[in-house]
Amino acid sequence: MNRLCHILMGCLSVGTLMLQHSFAFSQNGASTISGTAGGQSQAALANASTSDTELAATPPMGWGSWNHFFCDYTDETIRAQADALVSSGMRELGYKYVEIQECIAPARDKQGNLIVDSKRFPHGMKSLVDYIHSRGLKAGIYTNVGPYTCYERENEHYAGSFEHEDQDAATFASWGIDFIFEDYCNKPEAHTGRELYERMASAIHKTGRPMILYICSWGNENPWIWGHAVGQVWRTDSDLSADPDKGEWDRVVRNFESNGRHAIFSAPGGWNDPDMLEVGNRGLTDNEAQSHFSMWAISAAPLVAGNDLANMSETTRAILSNRDAIAIDQDPLGAQGVKIRGSSTGEEVWAKPLESRTGGSYAVLLVNFSRVPKKVTVQWTELGLEGSATVYDVWTHQNHVGVSQGYAVDLAPHESALLKVSGKLDWDKGGYYAAVWPGNALSSDAAISECADCSYGYAVRLPGQTHSELRFPGIDVNAEGTYSLSIAYMYPPSYDSDNSGDESKVEMLIDDTEPVIYPLPGYRHGTITVERRLHKGHNSVLLRVETTKGAIYIESLGIARH
Repeated sequence: MNRLCHILMGCLSVGTLMLQHSFAFSQNGASTISGTAGGQSQAALANASTSDTELAATPPMGWGSWNHFFCDYTDETIRAQADALVSSGMRELGYKYVEIQECIAPARDKQGNLIVDSKRFPHGMKSLVDYIHSRGLKAGIYTNVGPYTCYERENEHYAGSFEHEDQDAATFASWGIDFIFEDYCNKPEAHTGRELYERMASAIHKTGRPMILYICSWGNENPWIWGHAVGQVWRTDSDLSADPDKGEWDRVVRNFESNGRHAIFSAPGGWNDPDMLEVGNRGLTDNEAQSHFSMWAISAAPLVAGNDLANMSETTRAILSNRDAIAIDQDPLGAQGVKIRGSSTGEEVWAKPLESRTGGSYAVLLVNFSRVPKKVTVQWTELGLEGSATVYDVWTHQNHVGVSQGYAVDLAPHESALLKVSGKLDWDKGGYYAAVWPGNALSSDAAISECADCSYGYAVRLPGQTHSELRFPGIDVNAEGTYSLSIAYMYPPSYDSDNSGDESKVEMLIDDTEPVIYPLPGYRHGTITVERRLHKGHNSVLLRVETTKGAIYIESLGIARH
């Protein structure tokens, strides 16, 4: 998707949003109207709310056992990896979770308590967790929504948490666990994954111990929509690892691209995850491993190493320890990168805002997915910048000042360049904020709904008779003045544009001041543009709708200097 707009939090495609109809209103309500009708169906989904961000204000970082070892590990292996996190300096860079994954408890006792594999963990799980904590790290554990976990060989299987959620969560808390990774295998057909993840979330809450819940449904049931209300991290696709200690470039690219389709749902407190890292495992070249890490960094993905840390090469350590790349991933704004340009020949450009939505600072990934050398270029206009910019290369550590128009780099096959670009935003072009971004606030009767005509496939449904609300809390501008605010909206699928009826209205409040009401003309899919004054810095925009058509679907809020 070509996205020539500011890459703001929840920025949408200008190409998609420049519809065939527009409505312009000044502060006093004078208007000009033109438009067409049309549309497709959409199914309402459950409302998603933002969870407490304290547990995962930035994407979690650490190490997990599965990608390299599968089930060929012991208590001693885990302790050695914890030691390596410390001795390598990775702990000080933010890698703090040690995740013990799979093959943990082969049975339960008569009371239903987990019986940990005594051969694998001869000192018990509590002893191992205490050791991890003694190294200044946090401990993660693995379970499953079904009665058994994913691993099975010669009738050997391990206990999952189905119908033992409260019991297992209490056990994990007694061990001192900080992170629960819950897989999706053997899910009973009579239950949805969401229902079972909600059970575990409730069980965690009952323990009183803060524990991250990782929703590993492999993207099934669209966890990016409801995940913020249930856990802190959710998988967006299938596993990267088909075999132990073996990464596959095609799988890395597949998960990176599919994860990017849900970028709008990632925000502080809840993160899209394309799976653990394969950096340092067999199968990837050095260029591919570095590109892999860069792709995860631009994606604001959890950085969970999946290699043997105790025996890694200096090249692997250097990739995993790049402070600048980690800073991009851990940027507190929490924006996930989006593709601003792709091509049929393999060159792609991705970008994400850093530090603030309007500061003019971006992380930019230039990547060559083809099998031949390519020159890949980013233009400043693609980032919404005007004038020249400063470019810092994260991997070469070279800084370029006063770069005009754009930046180009020659890349070998599967090579990439990760850049930090700092410039000045072109406010005349403006940008768009998606209604479904999790940082927005929805009233209890509002809901995220599928929307085939919308840029990201979703919109916020506001029922017309209940005073439902949608708040955009983070509209930042660099100067006080009058701005054009554009609301992209849709009527319900059943709406008949020939039915005049009562005219629908939208009420807008800036920073909870007196509301101004604007009519929503009766076209199936439309945009109204209003002129409002904003103050420098942080502004809040609250929308309420009134309609006899059942509901109004809000897609986005656009902003540009008037």
